[in-house]
Amino acid sequence: MLVGAGVGGCKSDPASIPTLPAGLRFVQSSADPLQWPRSGFVELVTPVRPPTSVDRTSRIAVFMHLPEGQLLSAVEDAEGTRSLAMPNGATAVRVEYAAPSGDIDAPVNENWRVLDVRQFDWGQSGRQCVVLRPQSGTGLAGVGWRCGTTEDARAGEALAGLIRKGHLRGPDGAEQRAAAGARLARLNDCTSCHSPNKAEDRRPGVLVQRGTDPEGLFSVLSIFSDESPVERYRPVDPNREDPFLQPVCPGSDFEPDTARCKDGKHARLRLDVRRGASAGDSHVLQVCAARLRLAARVDEEGRKALRPLLTECE
Repeated sequence: MLVGAGVGGCKSDPASIPTLPAGLRFVQSSADPLQWPRSGFVELVTPVRPPTSVDRTSRIAVFMHLPEGQLLSAVEDAEGTRSLAMPNGATAVRVEYAAPSGDIDAPVNENWRVLDVRQFDWGQSGRQCVVLRPQSGTGLAGVGWRCGTTEDARAGEALAGLIRKGHLRGPDGAEQRAAAGARLARLNDCTSCHSPNKAEDRRPGVLVQRGTDPEGLFSVLSIFSDESPVERYRPVDPNREDPFLQPVCPGSDFEPDTARCKDGKHARLRLDVRRGASAGDSHVLQVCAARLRLAARVDEEGRKALRPLLTECE
């Protein structure tokens, strides 16, 4: 779990801790790839896998943690879509790893390297954001702040500065480090990307196609359905050869020749959980296990919503 600068198991020489603008804090963490499951975080394995790199070593995992005794509350919108409300003290983390194996369904293990961490913490003072990257030495470091459009931009500039000054790992050469920092700053639009109740967008050219729940989260909403759009923010879709995933075109028909719907949009993919579970498919079994873990952490309304999905896993 993440700690503040010089706190807990990630102590640093105070002289090496950079000074950040007011409202931003320097945050450090271990680089242990298993620190989240070891700390009681639940991994949310979605029916449609995240995209990966050309060499298939890029992995994206999403974890969630709740304070002791707290449950997620199920809510339903006017269209009947289920989602979950996060209590104060809850944490959601998106971790990008580099995995040495090309096995896209291999679970996180000690040989993976953490490349990027994006974290939300819910509290009395509002939602807090944290971004971490590998340090130049060991461990992870980055910036924490109160989420908001203006503060996101300030935190992005601070992260860019940490790369330029060598606090975070980056390419050799001042110009290359500056370019890497600028790119990281551009990606730090957390509030806009995670705006609440964002509709899915399956138009060609859109990178993030899934919709968000009232908390602005993607994966919690995805786990409540067998069907989801395919994300396009990495070059390779690891779902293409999966025999248990089939294209679906809401309100249209699928065109095999173009691999799109007749209305020109990308198809969603639907996971045949029952057939995959009967076949012992690794990905399907991980989806089922994630749903079971989530069911133990939601209120009665949430368990009712998950019950039909869990029945598919039997």
